[in-house]
Amino acid sequence: MVHYLVMGAGKMGVVLAKDLIESDPKCHVTLTDIDFERLGLAAGFIGSDRLLPLQRDIEDENQRMEVMEGKDVAVCALLHEQSLISLDAAVAKGVHYIDLVGEAPLERMKYDSRAKEKGIAVISGLGVSPGITNVCVGRAVHLLDEAEKGIVGVGGVPVEPRPPLNYRIVYAVESLLGLYEREVLVLKDGKIERVAPLTELEKIEFADPFSEMEWFYTDGLNSMTYTLQGKIKDLAEKTIRHMGHVEGVQTLKACGFFSREPVDVDGQKVTPRRVLEVVLDERMKLGDERDATLMRIEVSGKKDRNPITHVFEMIDYFDTDKGFTSMGKTTSFPASIGAQMIMSGQITQRGVVFPENVFDGDLYDLFMDGLAARGVTISHKVVR
Repeated sequence: MVHYLVMGAGKMGVVLAKDLIESDPKCHVTLTDIDFERLGLAAGFIGSDRLLPLQRDIEDENQRMEVMEGKDVAVCALLHEQSLISLDAAVAKGVHYIDLVGEAPLERMKYDSRAKEKGIAVISGLGVSPGITNVCVGRAVHLLDEAEKGIVGVGGVPVEPRPPLNYRIVYAVESLLGLYEREVLVLKDGKIERVAPLTELEKIEFADPFSEMEWFYTDGLNSMTYTLQGKIKDLAEKTIRHMGHVEGVQTLKACGFFSREPVDVDGQKVTPRRVLEVVLDERMKLGDERDATLMRIEVSGKKDRNPITHVFEMIDYFDTDKGFTSMGKTTSFPASIGAQMIMSGQITQRGVVFPENVFDGDLYDLFMDGLAARGVTISHKVVR
């Protein structure tokens, strides 16, 4: 009997736990969260006696170590700042580990030798971006004789844009705002360069109702900045949003709402950034609206000395039957598939590995087939 641990009972964790239970009829899933009420709602939504909701604080070392005991694979669907401590606990306990977060890849690589000694696989950044995007870029690079230029475009958006910012929050607001302020790492002429977020703003077109969108630089390459260095000359990622979104975010920045320096308001110290998080979370949280996830990846180079471009595209919608957001599906399904592929023996690599170097060859087909079976379809065409 396989026993999975899912850390985090937010939108992503709930979809993850439910998919694991529905995909593997013999497994058990422990779902942990610090919020008792959220766990109760998750248990009601999942509706399975093979789910064990467990209230625990992952930031407490003793509780973190305790929840790892007896688990086969731990899957982290927590905030970014809780990712590395969860990875550390999994390696210490010898538990296979998958993470939706892919930040700080160099810090993760430091666990490689210990993970190999424990005989476990550690796969970070196995969501939609990073995750599906890495798998597609890695596939194209492996198929080309010479990879020259790649651009990754991805974004979760409401189907119908509405103010404010023509956007709805489909994951943690802290993560969203962090995306708009982190320095962006890109590859240019084979070297790592740093550029400002929200720059290189351009229009991009998809099929209706997404015929007029915009995309802009964000820090999303994560591990690919290092694993593909020397294998492709230019590589960057852009986030996709409805038109006008960047202008609104830049206005908030210019007004000082991204500042973490406290200001005096009627004799009380208030942090503008924290106020912004609370207000946006209240005003922009996805409710009954339908969301979609858009992705376009283009990787060009040469094959048999001829120029060629691999193009991957996805338009994924909210699942009204199951009540899954598109972002929940596209972020959680890859981690669920990866966890099950580890336990089935299909993934045999051990140590710290990343999606672009795991899901190639037959594993690429299995991964994509797994997504398609869950209703997430990615097209792949070759332009010569």
